[in-house]
Amino acid sequence: MRLSALFCLLAAGFAHGAGMSIEEGKKWWSLIPPQASAETSIDALVAARRSVQNLSPNGEADPQSLIRRLYLDLTGLPPDRTDLTDFPALVDELLASPHFGERWGRHWLDAARYADSNGRDRNVIFYHAWRYRDYVIAAFNSDKPYDVFLREQIAGDLMPAKNQAQRDERLTATGFLALGAKSYEESKPEIFRMDVIDEQIEAISRSMLGLSVACARCHDHKFDPIPTADYYALAGILRSTQPLYGYGPRGIKATAFHHTEWHALGEAAQALAPAALEYFRRLDAGTLAMHEARSSRYGISKRIPEMKRRLEALRGAEREQLAAEIAGMEARVAEWNVKVSALEKSVEVMQDAAPPQPAWAMGARDREKIENCRIHVRGETTNLGPSVPRGFLQVIALKDAQVPAGRQSGRMELAQWLTHRGNPLTARVFVNRVWQKLFGRALVTTVDDFGVNGAPPSHPELLDYLAVRFMDRGWSVKSLIREIVLSKAYRMSSAASSEGLARDPDNIFLWRMSPRLVEAEVLRDSILALSGQLDPYPPQQQFLDQFHPQKNAELSSFKPFVTPAAMVGTHRSVYLPVVRGSLPEAFALFNFAAPERPVAQRDESILPAQSLYLMNNPWVIGQARHVAQRLLTAAKDDPARIMRLYELAFARQPSPEEKRRMLHFVSNGDEDTWTTLCQTVIASAEFRITP
Repeated sequence: MRLSALFCLLAAGFAHGAGMSIEEGKKWWSLIPPQASAETSIDALVAARRSVQNLSPNGEADPQSLIRRLYLDLTGLPPDRTDLTDFPALVDELLASPHFGERWGRHWLDAARYADSNGRDRNVIFYHAWRYRDYVIAAFNSDKPYDVFLREQIAGDLMPAKNQAQRDERLTATGFLALGAKSYEESKPEIFRMDVIDEQIEAISRSMLGLSVACARCHDHKFDPIPTADYYALAGILRSTQPLYGYGPRGIKATAFHHTEWHALGEAAQALAPAALEYFRRLDAGTLAMHEARSSRYGISKRIPEMKRRLEALRGAEREQLAAEIAGMEARVAEWNVKVSALEKSVEVMQDAAPPQPAWAMGARDREKIENCRIHVRGETTNLGPSVPRGFLQVIALKDAQVPAGRQSGRMELAQWLTHRGNPLTARVFVNRVWQKLFGRALVTTVDDFGVNGAPPSHPELLDYLAVRFMDRGWSVKSLIREIVLSKAYRMSSAASSEGLARDPDNIFLWRMSPRLVEAEVLRDSILALSGQLDPYPPQQQFLDQFHPQKNAELSSFKPFVTPAAMVGTHRSVYLPVVRGSLPEAFALFNFAAPERPVAQRDESILPAQSLYLMNNPWVIGQARHVAQRLLTAAKDDPARIMRLYELAFARQPSPEEKRRMLHFVSNGDEDTWTTLCQTVIASAEFRITP
């Protein structure tokens, strides 16, 4: 049983009474379909709520702050200009930039618990996960309708395709179902299988619906209107689905635990796939035989030292008898040594003799056996109740929604139900998250919990307005973001007033723009951009390509071939590998999303360790030196260099006092002095803040 399910079971013990009934749930605000508003603009709805609180809004931010805000929000990179002549045109330019998909794709990757390795007890490397990452980035850049985006991730392999390229794209999208962490050390196949299904249900419900359906694995949900039967209705769909997660741990039998299999992309890959899969089956069998031989040898050899200690205390016939036993065992160990050496050599030869590898993608497909799932009483695989027809949440009953039936898993019907216009959650949950990314505070602050324990919306009419308009405009993410960033609410100054802070210290009613800390990737990319070292293009070769996928299939404490210190490069941070349990220091320190679970909103923190990193880390110091060299080369005198530094770092000119202090610091200084100054700028609060 997964740990999350155990926590739910424990929490149930502290909950009093039954959860909300399905009929009561249909009256819950988030489970009523969003309604169109009589108002026709974001600003009118914001102003109406603000006026009730008797709050006065700030005016528009200065052009430099607006430029920096927009660049960081839409592309995650600092601006390359300081003048603002046409704000709507700049919005359109940044929405069309390929960096938009890198920025907003990363937001979705948080929710999709994206990673390049398995984590947990067997940290297998996912050498082909990057194709899903690139699919997500491309989807946001092309403004793929959000409903299509979700359907492809749930059932892309079941959707029609107009050509091979679209077919490959949709197969890759199903990687969403295969990316989760798995407990390969679980010795019982049925428990392993149900744990994988549980993880998939949690990923789907958290990322797309803003609910935790997984809490109904062991009992009816104690708060939300989700009976256990609904959990197992979804489980039946996923039980009829085969996740294709590729490499598993070597030396584990290929049962429910592990199938070395992926989607083969393109006709050429499909032609190569049979030979490649046969090779992996032989490699798996050889590796298993090697591990079993090592285990047999160890089972004998571990007894010999104790027997030799006993031998010292014996005399006569007993000693001779035990000595003979030891000699026999040592002879058997020698025989096993020969067998193990031969198997090790055989495996090494196979590892180096891999056939041409097709273009693989992690993903999912329907199993040959389509089946409903029986209720597992208290989540136990050995205590089975009645079978439940495959289906969805009863509290969201859509009259014209098709239900799973026949010889397919039901994933296509699940995808259609999730993106049905009548589904009250999907559009609301997404527009709420977009608002949170752009304002720092969501309209529903519990961004992944729209259930009974979640927070009510601060602006319910605005939330519904955005959701309805999002669907009316064809689920266009770029149109949604464009409308929000063109609003007066987004363009407000972040200046604080004593009156506003006294009446609304958390800025719930949007009387100003709240300053926000930039994420770990934005900070790293901004440092690279400032130093002039950023390669703005996607890498031609993946970071993990430098390793041998057969010899380096699994990361372990005694063989850490991928280390945080090695995860460097000059491409954008979204292209760095996300190795579970081994994140780069900059990611771990600056609140990167934990890749073990869906994350809708990252934590924010200001810690001494972060400042120490920015002032002492060799990589940061090296980048600061590049900044210094860039300034010393580009400008002829110190005043011009100071001006250029502020333009690059903050998209503004320094104040007279800032300029005076900077000039005093670098007076008669050398490159080391300028490096120290640049490092101080990188470590400053302003560099880490979206204004």
